[in-house]
Amino acid sequence: MTAPHRMPLNLDQLLHAAAQPARHVRVDQPVWIFGAGNFGQDLCRAMQKNGVSVAGFIETTPRANTALNLPIKSWSQLTAQDRQAQLVLGILNRATAFDQLIELATAVGFDAVVMPWDSYDQFGADLGWRFWLSTRAFLHANLPRMRDVLARLGDDNSRDVLLRLMAFRLGVDLDFASVQSAEPQYFNELTLPALRGRAITYVDCGAYNGDTYIDLARQDGVQCHQALLLEPDPANYAALVRNMAEQYPEAVCLPLAAAEQYTILSFNSGQGEGGSISATGDQHIAATALDQLLPQGHVDLVKLDVEGAEAQVLRGARRLIARCRPVLALSLYHNPQDIWELPELLFELCDEYDFYIRQHFFNSFDCVFYAIPSKR
Repeated sequence: MTAPHRMPLNLDQLLHAAAQPARHVRVDQPVWIFGAGNFGQDLCRAMQKNGVSVAGFIETTPRANTALNLPIKSWSQLTAQDRQAQLVLGILNRATAFDQLIELATAVGFDAVVMPWDSYDQFGADLGWRFWLSTRAFLHANLPRMRDVLARLGDDNSRDVLLRLMAFRLGVDLDFASVQSAEPQYFNELTLPALRGRAITYVDCGAYNGDTYIDLARQDGVQCHQALLLEPDPANYAALVRNMAEQYPEAVCLPLAAAEQYTILSFNSGQGEGGSISATGDQHIAATALDQLLPQGHVDLVKLDVEGAEAQVLRGARRLIARCRPVLALSLYHNPQDIWELPELLFELCDEYDFYIRQHFFNSFDCVFYAIPSKR
């Protein structure tokens, strides 16, 4: 059940490959889950709800003896009988590439691993939102929309990344798990030439603890005379304020989320890779549109990493984008539809721009869409 490695692809080949049926967990054979973190435990609950017998969890270096009243074993503790069970990958993060994790499993005798896209196809209704994970049917139905996106991208590297990213999420290109761009994230030779040699204004939506702005401030030839850093999560905001307090007087820290218009939103913090807007969120945050926050003045660079709300933020920044023509860098991995819907929206909003995609971390996390003005 492990995904195949790299295959030559164009969109027609991908459409054919994606039409193959998904592989599912069998209910008549016990399962071990590789990974006992949040995703692994939620997957365990979903499988048990659907009649699957879960034997326990596997961790390379166990942090506890049990989880959900089930044993946690290291690879060396597995018996021969354990290795006859199904193995389901219960890890969904950027820390270690899936192909490297599969090597660990095969080294101890598992010849088939159910991947997250397979288990989501079967148990997605119980798992809910999980970043880019989707059912195979949903991705396959939207593949034709990729033709225009591919045609509008500015280089072969971007087109290759987009095709392979979709192939990876469909389970037909496991090698893409390890792909990382040679270019640094956000500040690279796609974005920096338009920013060097002048004082710029930077807007960061999803500023976290200020790490991205610190990176920008260290770039040769870039002078930032004003930075507006939006971060709604209270713990992250406190860290942001501390990190900006002494060295970065040009930075204005705002305890806000960016959105399509001013509102109060419910927010879940601490959801593994990041927080998210949710109707059942445990915190309430103020959100505003960039057009409302910055109705005048010039902005040169906007970065969006807002846990799935990128489309809302773009719609709330229509006038700013038209007026200022800023460089845009936005996350492309928080929702499965982002890889076609966000480019389509930017094609509408950004006149005379060049568009690029780069993959900056493992397992298709930290995929970034770059929109660079062709003329300034």
